[in-house]
Amino acid sequence: MEAIQMLKHRLARLRAGRIDIRKDEMLQRLVARIRASHTLDDLIIDGFPGLGELPVERAILYWEGKAQRSGRNLLREDDLATGDLVLIQGMLTQPNADMPWEDSSSQKLVGQSFKVLALQLPFALLEPASRSLTNGESVSLDLRRLALIRCQEAFFNAQRGAVSPPAAPPASPPPETGLPF
Repeated sequence: MEAIQMLKHRLARLRAGRIDIRKDEMLQRLVARIRASHTLDDLIIDGFPGLGELPVERAILYWEGKAQRSGRNLLREDDLATGDLVLIQGMLTQPNADMPWEDSSSQKLVGQSFKVLALQLPFALLEPASRSLTNGESVSLDLRRLALIRCQEAFFNAQRGAVSPPAAPPASPPPETGLPF
């Protein structure tokens, strides 16, 4: 309950122009949760009033994760376990990037699949399917800045390059030549 009171206080300060979203971790987390709850089409068609105009009750629903669309299948931090296969659907850009496309290092991870190696919330150690993506090394990412969905093993293996070729027909026995060898 204390977090909700803090959120209400920060939203009031935002509306009064006394707080910068880019410098406040709680508001950045709220923005990430709002972003994870909508597709770009949702925002274009339905619009979004902006954080300064967002009713407090609606902000609390986003904060608690209750405003997400049910069909989106987004994973929350506590939905993950070691060994799970996940796909990055979206990423909150770095705070110092003014526009999402200015942070190209994070955007190249969108659409990539990973295997969860370890969890230390809010961070996860992830092994990318495509080893060339990170020079063969695992990456540690802040789950609060990610929109994750489950990944099928076939998709993970396809990105890894481990797609098995179609089965070859069985080899026919060598022809009889009458030779002892």
